[in-house]
Amino acid sequence: MWDDEVDVVCCGSGFGALAVAIAAADSDADVYLARSPILSHPRVAGDRPWLGVGVEDPETREYFDELSADLRLIPDAGYDTTLTVRPVSEWTPVSGRGRIAPFYGARLQDWAKHCLTSPYGVLYTRLTDRGTTSMKTRAGDEIQVKVLGALEVDGGRDPASALGDWLSAQAHDRQVEISPDSTLQRIVFEEGEIVGAVLDTPDGPLALRARHGIAVSTEPPGSSSDATTQSVEADQPLQVALVGHNASRFGRVELLQFERDGGQSTYCGSGGVRDSGRDAGRSHARRRREVHGHPPFGE
Repeated sequence: MWDDEVDVVCCGSGFGALAVAIAAADSDADVYLARSPILSHPRVAGDRPWLGVGVEDPETREYFDELSADLRLIPDAGYDTTLTVRPVSEWTPVSGRGRIAPFYGARLQDWAKHCLTSPYGVLYTRLTDRGTTSMKTRAGDEIQVKVLGALEVDGGRDPASALGDWLSAQAHDRQVEISPDSTLQRIVFEEGEIVGAVLDTPDGPLALRARHGIAVSTEPPGSSSDATTQSVEADQPLQVALVGHNASRFGRVELLQFERDGGQSTYCGSGGVRDSGRDAGRSHARRRREVHGHPPFGE
């Protein structure tokens, strides 16, 4: 028996879990966010898995390890704690029906490495229906973007710290259900498909069926105080976004750069971005549902 049913389960102490929860709430999805405690001391790179630190369930462990099997262990110096500030422009499909970007295995592997070694990364268990928009960078790379809202960093304020406060405030405004001091115990599979998760919470195990998938934030070695940010001008308007690539399960929280003239970039002026406060609080509090038909977990 499931204890509850939601659309999306987000897990972890990183920025990525918060960002996915906000994006899901903006789509009127039913979200449950399990926030694990932030480590008081950094991990050593060589004694930890890439994903799901602390998860011991064999099936879940195998799933996480397979997703990072092609990635070599990177020394501490190779971990990227930089908060990316990315200039972007609009990308228009070549036909009314759109098109699919070319698949580049090596590029996706490199992207996975960047996400896994970043405190801003996130793993999605679902590849489709993320509500993203195709865009291109100034370098011509095609990316998938989900814009969450506007962030203005005051002069002298650390952008990474401002981003963390902004994400927490946005989740609160959207009434995202948050369970503090909760961790992922295991992912639940049925016939090879991910159908939910079991969380360890202060009140005991909680079994959640997830209709649309699970998101797990990356938590690389080091503390949040180690994070750095690309140069940002004082009072420069930025957009907070989840960035990814076609056919990749990995994403990353980034800041999108406005044009120098103070106006929005071509993409931001096309209606792809909402005012950060426009939809704040519009997602109603979740209604708890008991879902039966499954044996109790642990029995």
